[in-house]
Amino acid sequence: MHLYVKHATLINNCYPEKEGEKGPRSSELSYLTFYASSRPVKLTKVGTFLEKKVERDVWKNRKQNNQVSLEIIKALIQSCHRDLNLFSKYVVKILCMMLGTQDLELIDLTCDTFIMFSKYHDGSTLGVDAEFTTDFESLIKKFADLCENNNTDPNTNLSMKHIGHRAIQAVFSSASLQTSTFKTQLGILLPPVITTLAASNTPANTLAKNADSVDITKSSINNSGLEKGVIDIMAAKSASILFSQLNGGAVRTALSPLFTYMDNKKKWWPPNFAVSMMELVLDSLQPQNRYLLVSEVLQQLDAIKGSSNNDDVYEITEKRASLISILDTILNASIPLVGISVLEVLNSLFTHLIKSVHGREYCDEAPDASDVTATYVYAVHQGLAHSIGGLASQTYYQNQLNDIVGYIIAKLRAGTALERVEDLPIQQYRRVALVCLDLIVSTSKESAAEDEYNNAGNEISLSSWLPAIGLLTDRIPDTRLDFAATLTRYLELATNEDDLTPDPYPKHLLTQHGDVMFVNAVHQTIIDWVQMPACNVADVGAMYTLLCALTRRFGADGSIRTVPLVFKLQSLVKQGAIKQTSRQRAIAASTIEWFGMVSQMHKISALATYLKPLKEERIAHKEYSPIFIPEVAPSVAHIMDFDDLDPENTTPVDKFIDRHAVVEIISKDGSLRDEDDTHGLDLESKLYAEWGSEAFVSQERSFRIRSSRDLEELKPKLVTPWTGAEFETSERTQKNTINVENLKEALVSQQKTGGNKENGESEGDSLQSMTKRSLAKRPKDTKTDIDSILSSLSLGINIPQPSTSSSLVNPPYKG
Repeated sequence: MHLYVKHATLINNCYPEKEGEKGPRSSELSYLTFYASSRPVKLTKVGTFLEKKVERDVWKNRKQNNQVSLEIIKALIQSCHRDLNLFSKYVVKILCMMLGTQDLELIDLTCDTFIMFSKYHDGSTLGVDAEFTTDFESLIKKFADLCENNNTDPNTNLSMKHIGHRAIQAVFSSASLQTSTFKTQLGILLPPVITTLAASNTPANTLAKNADSVDITKSSINNSGLEKGVIDIMAAKSASILFSQLNGGAVRTALSPLFTYMDNKKKWWPPNFAVSMMELVLDSLQPQNRYLLVSEVLQQLDAIKGSSNNDDVYEITEKRASLISILDTILNASIPLVGISVLEVLNSLFTHLIKSVHGREYCDEAPDASDVTATYVYAVHQGLAHSIGGLASQTYYQNQLNDIVGYIIAKLRAGTALERVEDLPIQQYRRVALVCLDLIVSTSKESAAEDEYNNAGNEISLSSWLPAIGLLTDRIPDTRLDFAATLTRYLELATNEDDLTPDPYPKHLLTQHGDVMFVNAVHQTIIDWVQMPACNVADVGAMYTLLCALTRRFGADGSIRTVPLVFKLQSLVKQGAIKQTSRQRAIAASTIEWFGMVSQMHKISALATYLKPLKEERIAHKEYSPIFIPEVAPSVAHIMDFDDLDPENTTPVDKFIDRHAVVEIISKDGSLRDEDDTHGLDLESKLYAEWGSEAFVSQERSFRIRSSRDLEELKPKLVTPWTGAEFETSERTQKNTINVENLKEALVSQQKTGGNKENGESEGDSLQSMTKRSLAKRPKDTKTDIDSILSSLSLGINIPQPSTSSSLVNPPYKG
């Protein structure tokens, strides 16, 4: 009883004796905190006494005593935080009683005390002590309800909401959140935050990035800076704090209330709020957990059921459109998603895109805003295609871009005879795939331009396109043109203008085996393309544009390699292999235009001078196609069939490019000659090679074909290799240790018996000599003299041996 009186007396002494005095008596409070901290076992009795006292004071409306009680509790939490669990249940009950008073000052002070409590509360008793867990959840529910109060007084209403959000941020910052009751706490605290952000006029991610600091310890009463904007910022920063602490499955748990809110409140469309919230989450998540956001959104997308509950019907709803808009934003953000499974996500996105075009055309033009359904369709089609392109904006492993492009190219089904693929006409299916391929090409180039550390391993290789080259001769005209346009754009984006300038000799860009195979395949396909019966006006224009882009991509090598092809095209016209005179004029004109492009690219003025009168003469004699005359081309741009192109003109081409004159001009000009080709004879032989001849095929050796990757540079090196001189020097001074040479000497010495002793020494010496020579080789000297190795094994090489016997280890005292 005496001990009870002791702690009760200490507590009672803290209360002021006179009415109107504010705060506890400082000296008595210090005595109480010292007593409690030095005797932790008394904390339970202290908590019990305070609970009963507060209960009486609340019932009798003793506001001054209640304020002092809260100050006492706050001081005890600070001084005895290591033993907080001994009296935490009493603290929670007291705070619950204080919130029930509806007194703004007491509620504000209660929030201050709760913030201090949350700072030190580790939540170890949550889920273990059922009574405490219930009381704690009841307490945070009361704070959460303050965020949605509807007090008639605007100032009081604002203060109450501010108090509620201060308490919520305190919990989100507390270790007590990461406990077994995590889901329950989120279900209570997150909805008020989401509601506040949804009602704000400023995007949630913008609020979270606001530079203004939010001090939750600052009182909500008489706060001159308190306004609705402050509460919105506090809510956004609370959400950011929450997601920054989550790991693994907790991310899905935290996203569930957000998706539920948007389902119940119909907040999916317009997607501004949903997208801004996901951007906030993306920015807040730890880097290793960001990819989980993509997985969760895809799961939400897969779980959508149409109104008919028929899985075969891909119904485009506002939720689907909003989720895809979210994916578009995430995958095209400049934030890496470490750990994402690129090909799995790509497959999922492409599958959704193909399903979304069933029963409708791919929508690439924004519809009228009043057409809601068309707006959803546009958002879905564009969002999925841009999401696929966004996968190329970040590089997560080497060869990633080739894998992505390879996946889409495989979907193009080049060479197939099928009329339908995945319940879509093959033309529509390919058009969708080509849209994705075009976006991948564009996005990867933009990403490479922004990445100063980008290297060749992060680029799309030309060999990745080889399986699809056959689409240039596809039976469907739109497919041919769409693929040619995509391939041309890729080549243009891959061209480095600096490589086209001789400095002072041309740079050799056609050096990799895969590139040579690609160039050969495109050239051969162009020959087949222009001879197709279905070849139309647009085909010739696309062929010319593609050929120019391919030539520019490889600079001097591309020009030299393409000259035989261009004269082959001229010979097809000259020999009558192409029948229509309008098509003859178009193809013949493309050869002059190509040489004109080459003269401009390499600054060969003599070639331009030669071509100008020839072109003028053809135009004058109506032997030139209007599609290559700038003044006339726009007026015939809509014409597709050669029969409709200049139908009254039946003049065949009679004036051709003189190969001897062109070869002489190019050979004499120094812009395409190598340093060792002083007189241009080597260049001349390449230019004179006939397309498809043995001489043309053997040209490949002159383009310095090498492996696509420098494997020697990629080999792992455990140590810095020795040079010959360094080896010999170190061998004389190194300490004797167990190594290969010692082992071999020991083995040889054990074989010294009778008549073959000298022979054994000779073999041991030859092995030692061979080992020294091999170790002394430089790392890039990959060729080994096999004959010398064999001879060293079979012939004895006498090297003086030390007089001491060999062993695995020669101790220093024997040296």
